[in-house]
Amino acid sequence: MIDLETVRAETPGCEKIIHFNNAGCALSPNLVTDSVISHLQLEQRIGGYEAASQAEKQVANFYTQLAQMLNCESSEIAFMESATRAWQSALLSLDLKAGDEIITAGNEYVGNYLSLLSLTRHRSIELRTLALEADGRIKAEKLEKQLSKKTRAILVTHIASQRGDIQDIKAIGEIAQAEGICLLVDACQSVGQLPLDLQEIKCDFLCATGRKYLRGPRGTGFLFARGQSTASFIPRVLDLQSASWDTAESFTVKKSASRFESFERNLAGQIGLGLAVEYANSLGIIHIAARIQSLAERLVAGLQSIQGVRIHELSEPRSGIVTFSKTGAKAAALQSHLYQRGINTSISKRKNAMLDLDREMRDDVIRASLHYYNSGSEIERFMQVIDRF
Repeated sequence: MIDLETVRAETPGCEKIIHFNNAGCALSPNLVTDSVISHLQLEQRIGGYEAASQAEKQVANFYTQLAQMLNCESSEIAFMESATRAWQSALLSLDLKAGDEIITAGNEYVGNYLSLLSLTRHRSIELRTLALEADGRIKAEKLEKQLSKKTRAILVTHIASQRGDIQDIKAIGEIAQAEGICLLVDACQSVGQLPLDLQEIKCDFLCATGRKYLRGPRGTGFLFARGQSTASFIPRVLDLQSASWDTAESFTVKKSASRFESFERNLAGQIGLGLAVEYANSLGIIHIAARIQSLAERLVAGLQSIQGVRIHELSEPRSGIVTFSKTGAKAAALQSHLYQRGINTSISKRKNAMLDLDREMRDDVIRASLHYYNSGSEIERFMQVIDRF
């Protein structure tokens, strides 16, 4: 079980604010921030390269801890400066040609979808976007019927940024594997929140950011690249971290996921993210998931008791993301009202989710995203402010 008093004491931000914006950027525990500052100070004292040499074990801890969390090999993990960079690097490594087909769904993250639209314009890639079902999920059977000989990749966002419905990536992975089609999963909102076993989830790539439910530093992320299925996929951009220069005119690309990394990267951030993952592993991802779900259910029940409030999640079980609107209240005004009272939330913008929110809403919605360090009393305070607005 999670000791709430301890984890809140180790999270200084909990003293002054109610932080319900964990799907944007969670509050880091002390040891994460301290490790980043410590390494930056070491670089300042002795030099960046020399500090890197001294910190080899701390840097390696990132790979070990993340492999433990995801049940994969350390060699299948690449440190990336963002999930967007990881997602783009994985997709472009497929070396897509004109006429190749990509399938995604209506809950796709706006940044990813913009990249897909660019591919269709510049490379004549065919993009097929599945509509979500009434429960906000992708129906695996319908996805299977959409596959063709031209389908090169299936792209799935596990939990959408704009709405917290959870997709069945295990069922989708089984379909992709059976058809020999690459599956790329955006797990930005699920890594650190839900148990993910990559021996059971048959995806080829999976990416996430460090700043959300992992509670790591900003400017950090990772890419999982399955060794057995992606070894032949070469990143579009290489450097001395990705490959070896054998002769004046030849080179060899690394077989491990490190071929997606850059030599020049934020080592302080990587150390911090490694410790953030270690912190989560010490608490137990099963305990983390259970507490987040319990808090989300409590929040939803409270909001549903308030007149004029509508919850927009459609599926069960719930994630820690709860989006809602209140009759007569603009999302921006309500968010500002909450912020002035020491409560952090965010807004899911309709224009950034045109294939999802745009189906049924005419305005932006409030997104409250919970983490295990949030408390019941914070939820009660939150509901009081919403009720009185």
